[in-house]
Parts: sequence; structure tokens; C-alpha cells
Amino acid sequence: MFLIKAIVSDIDGTITNDQKLVQPVAVTALRKVQNQGITVMIASGNVLPVSYGLVSYLGTEGPIIAENGGLVSFQERIYKLQSNELPLRAWSHLKAHLPAAERLFTDNWRETEVALKRTVDLGKVRSVLKDWPVKIDATGFAIHIMEQGHSKLKGLKMACALIEVELKDVAAFGDADNDVDMLSGVGFGVAVGNASADAKKAASYVAKHKHGLGVQEGLRHLGLL
Repeated sequence: MFLIKAIVSDIDGTITNDQKLVQPVAVTALRKVQNQGITVMIASGNVLPVSYGLVSYLGTEGPIIAENGGLVSFQERIYKLQSNELPLRAWSHLKAHLPAAERLFTDNWRETEVALKRTVDLGKVRSVLKDWPVKIDATGFAIHIMEQGHSKLKGLKMACALIEVELKDVAAFGDADNDVDMLSGVGFGVAVGNASADAKKAASYVAKHKHGLGVQEGLRHLGLL
């Protein structure tokens, strides 16, 4: 097993359940790992204000990767890696052709992408935007419209540079398609039991347990608990 210097975990569906309720077992496990001197980072598709607020109570101390890697925050500095100019234009086109599409309430604070409610059909979104040079990722909670090259892995690379850790020394935890690049791009990727088929395929280890218990299981597999 490689030397693990940092952990990065998705939030929704990974340390939370399907109702987006934080699983205490995952929080306890991540704090135990952090107490060993291993940096714990959070990587979320959510906006920075929500991610920052949650991390303040979780107690993790590493960089925060928000908006699927579009924003990175560490030690009260914010690094913006992407623009929402093209996604906003794509959104206007989508809304004209698919009036039922709605943006998430948290898009009031979103700076680098557009996120839609899952009430709209993913296939229809992709069909309407098929000629647009945008990336469309889906989770169980949202559909994200982003610039090409926008990913959690890109945000994680910036976060790792800030803490002087190489990607090969990082273990990542996730559950959705927007975690795929991150899971496959680090030294060891863990997909929790409720993960999408693509996330499981990208991972080094697929937990039998779902959500927070899957995070705990993965950390045990790595010998960290």
C-alpha cells in the first residue's frame, strides 16, 4: 500500500445519505484520520459558501474544492479555476428549448458553472446542448453544465499544490459521475456502495457499505482506522 498523505472526500451521497443528511460515522472516521496527521480535504459540486459552512462544523482542515473543482479555498484565500460565461449562455439556450428546466437555489452563489434540478430529464438536456462545447455531469442531486476541462480532479491538483502533496499520495472517496476523474486520478480511489456504475469502475476499491459506512469501510481497507 502506498503512503497516504491526504484524503479527499465528496459530500453529497458519500458522507451524506440520499436525503443529504450528514452521516456521523463518516465524520468521526475522517476526524480520526486527520488526528493522525493526514490532511483531509472536501471536494463537492456544491457552492463554496455551503461547502465552507459545512467544513467549519465537520472540523476538516485541508483545502475545500467547490463547484466540481471550479473553486478552491484554503487558509481564507479563494482560487477561481473556471468561468461560468459559457455555461450561462448554454443555460439560456437550454431554457428557451426546455422551459421546464430549473436551476438550483444555490445557483444564487454559483460562480463557475450552472446547476439544474434533477426534475429535468438528463437526456433532454444533453440533446438540446449537443452542439455546445460544454461538459454535462450528473449526480443524484443535480445536473452540472460546465466548461470543458472543468473537473474535481483539476481542483484537487490545485489543492494538492497548496499543501505540497502529490496526487499519487492521495486517497479519494466518491459516489457519482462527477467524481470519476478524481477517483481515477489519485493514488487510490474508493467508491462507496451506492456509487454510480462509472464511479465504481473508476475506483481502486468499491465498498460494500453505502454512504458514511462506505467511507469508514474504505478507510479501514487502507489501514487508517
